[in-house]
Amino acid sequence: MNIKRFLLIAAILLGSKLQAQTDAILWQISGNGLSKPSYIFGTIHAYCDREKFFKPELTDALKSADVVAMELNLNDFSTFVALMKASMKEADKPLSAKLNPSELKSVDSACMVLLGDSLKNLDLKTPMGLMGKMYLSESMIGCSPIPLDFLIAELAKREKKTSYGLETAAFQDSLMNAIPDSLQIRWLVDLSRNLAKAKADFALLMSTYESQSSQGLYDVSFKTSPEMVYLKEALLDQRNKSWFTYLKANMPLNAHFVAVGAAHLAGPEGMIALLKNAGYTLTPVLIRF
Repeated sequence: MNIKRFLLIAAILLGSKLQAQTDAILWQISGNGLSKPSYIFGTIHAYCDREKFFKPELTDALKSADVVAMELNLNDFSTFVALMKASMKEADKPLSAKLNPSELKSVDSACMVLLGDSLKNLDLKTPMGLMGKMYLSESMIGCSPIPLDFLIAELAKREKKTSYGLETAAFQDSLMNAIPDSLQIRWLVDLSRNLAKAKADFALLMSTYESQSSQGLYDVSFKTSPEMVYLKEALLDQRNKSWFTYLKANMPLNAHFVAVGAAHLAGPEGMIALLKNAGYTLTPVLIRF
């Protein structure tokens, strides 16, 4: 094949690939009076391959920013302390006292399978706290997971970027505390009795994340996370509007790299829609994993 023909075919293939790139977990924000683009990136709270994560498309976007804004400022020591305290928080009464014998047997069995421990040793965990421990266990995920939020914070610190928290740890804790105890118990029991489904749901979430489909992640979140359905307005919509208000006021002053949970990107009240509707240009950026 001569070089001209090769270049023509390569250009056609590249053009097709670019044309097909209409969704992403990393988006450039430009236009609407911005002198320098900002970026918004959807994170996931459990990821297996640290080295796979640090790709030029992502790191270059962060390096180009003046401010790295995360849901929580994980480079702030007081935030880290608050998270540690929240993770060690004990329930007002033992879990075993809130479960009937059948439920107790199911939850205890799930603890043994996923955590290698009896519920007796985890009895003072809150229902949401125990669910989080189960979901992030190596037995559930297949690795020792890394929250991408912490890797973003690490990169921001390494690049000497100003770090900003869009929320406080106390506010996030209040969202979980607003869920009735009876509902948390129901979710815990459902998880314990459907471990195979939970593992399949997580595998689907990971494959959707690596396909870099923000719309897919939004859809999967509602299929696999009961709290999303129950608390959509509080967990997603209201927070998106608050973050958008901050960005609209501050992006003209400093270029931002924004890292928030990937489920916040898509949807009619998602960050992408809010920014587009306000006149910004949102351009998807493919990360070459």
